[in-house]
Amino acid sequence: MPPPFMWGCPECVRWLLRLARKWAAPEGCFWEQLQTARHIAEGHPGDVPAQHLDDCALCPHYARRKDGDAGLVWAQHRARDLFMPPSLARLM
Repeated sequence: MPPPFMWGCPECVRWLLRLARKWAAPEGCFWEQLQTARHIAEGHPGDVPAQHLDDCALCPHYARRKDGDAGLVWAQHRARDLFMPPSLARLM
């Protein structure tokens, strides 16, 4: 269940509804996942969860990156935990 801040943001609600409509579609909901995570990372940076401290294979990789976009991509990775099951959220 997404956290309360997402239900209070019209943009989050819009992306959550689009994600829900596409979830079981044959073509999938990859675009909606990316856009929801991007919106959270850009629009709600204080609500993005901290680095995964368990056995996340991707967080150490993102932490080592030195390019200019590493922070935003890493934030999107962590933001997916807010609206996706962990088994799917950490795939990218």
